[in-house]
Amino acid sequence: MRNSKRMRLKTVRSILAQKVSPISLSVLLLAGCVLFVSGLAHGAAPAPMYGGTLRVSTYTDGTAIGYPPDSYRGPVLGMAQAFPAIETLFRYDKEGRPVPWLAAKVEEDVKKKTLVITVRQGVKFHDGTDFNAEAVKWNIEQHLAAKSPGTDKLRSIDLVDDYTVRINLLEWDNRMTSSLAVQLGMMVSPTAFKKNGKDWAAKHPIGTGPFEFVSWERDVRTTYKKFSGYWQKGKPYLDRIEWLPIGEAFTRQTALRNGEVDVVLFPAASEIASFEREGFVVTRHKAGSGARGGVFDSANPKSPFANLKVRQAAQYAIDSAAIVKGIFYGEADPANQFAYKGHWGYNPSVIGYPYNPTKAKQLLAEAGFPNGFKTSLLCRAFPADLQLFTAVQGFFGAIGIDAQVEPLETLRYNQRALGGGGWEGIIEDVMSADLELPGFLADRYAGKPGFFNSMVVPDDYKKAIENAITAPDFKQKQDWTREALRLMTDKYCLLLPLAKDYDVVITGRSVRDTRFYEFLGPTHWTPEDAWLQR
Repeated sequence: MRNSKRMRLKTVRSILAQKVSPISLSVLLLAGCVLFVSGLAHGAAPAPMYGGTLRVSTYTDGTAIGYPPDSYRGPVLGMAQAFPAIETLFRYDKEGRPVPWLAAKVEEDVKKKTLVITVRQGVKFHDGTDFNAEAVKWNIEQHLAAKSPGTDKLRSIDLVDDYTVRINLLEWDNRMTSSLAVQLGMMVSPTAFKKNGKDWAAKHPIGTGPFEFVSWERDVRTTYKKFSGYWQKGKPYLDRIEWLPIGEAFTRQTALRNGEVDVVLFPAASEIASFEREGFVVTRHKAGSGARGGVFDSANPKSPFANLKVRQAAQYAIDSAAIVKGIFYGEADPANQFAYKGHWGYNPSVIGYPYNPTKAKQLLAEAGFPNGFKTSLLCRAFPADLQLFTAVQGFFGAIGIDAQVEPLETLRYNQRALGGGGWEGIIEDVMSADLELPGFLADRYAGKPGFFNSMVVPDDYKKAIENAITAPDFKQKQDWTREALRLMTDKYCLLLPLAKDYDVVITGRSVRDTRFYEFLGPTHWTPEDAWLQR
């Protein structure tokens, strides 16, 4: 396209060099402009520009952003926060399939239960040490020791040569490359860790990414600068990236309107349409797997929610369509199961629990609670979460369940939901943007230590998840995933899905090619490609 543009301009200049009349000259100049504009109209994208600072704002700060095995306990956005500095062995493409990134290629053998991964050569960590097979082995073994999600079927890692590792599995696990596209595949410098220790490493992300870590002021700002030794020549384009946690959505949005930030993740649903009218770029995606909702304390024998009929009553009490309209301003879809409609694991045969308060009261009476009961609704202490669970409180009150909303700060929420602390009643689950659905179910909703351990895990449901993970082909994987969702919803009513809100990012007019939400919700983006048009 650039060559054809140069040819057009060269042709116009050569004609202008000849002796022509003023009228003819005007005609030729007009023709040249038409040719140039025509070229732009036919898809001649502007070339990336160098320089500038990209400021990204979201609702919370990460934890242990420099030590991936501990980052699982923090918000999922912690991975995106570390992404400028730390890269993964694999990344997701736009169809949600894992493709090699720091890995150059992978050879999978279902019968031998192995993955042989060849890694890129010539890649350096920010501390100047080599990225190689030994670094890959060390990083994965850190996860193995920590029993990170995705490692339950991992037996060992062998060094084949300087740039090749072999991962040996206890049994076939079709989610391994997907796991290596998230925290399990994040590569940090073993040398920096051994020199400075785990606590230091958790606060200093030293990876192979396009940007070097500069500083981290907790709950204020994480700053990165351009890494001159990045393995992709000519990249990155930006000079710096700043990650700015601002808990209140309207404050984040005001900062965007005032030009204080360039990108806002998780905007208030009520403001999305107005940003579009003002000319900001609004991008919506249904990336990910899970719906917004809650988890019952069904494993607690003293809880009313240990009774299936009570859990079903709670679900019948919720008007998801009203929640979508009133809470999400239409920027969501009603949910009748964990997966959203359009995900490959979505089960169209799931019936779910359509809004029916009369049926809900009937089930409560059959369960021995004709006058209802008291319970707790635990949610994160963010205005949007409080608004959502206040709506749930109202629906519960209409059928006799007296539910008290208890907001939790991030640390307390993580301790209850993800840290093994447990809870009583229903706890909010934002539910991940993970495309690898059976792996996510296995890691968070199948009895793993620390992950929603107040939820009951029936044997046939757990077996369906295992079958999905060990399936030798995609069709069987899909069938077993859908069966797991049927058991989760129609047979056991383990979760309380409310709505699948869209993943929305709002950017200023000058922001280009960050690709938030194009791959895997907010966790994956392309800081090496991002640039600012000035």
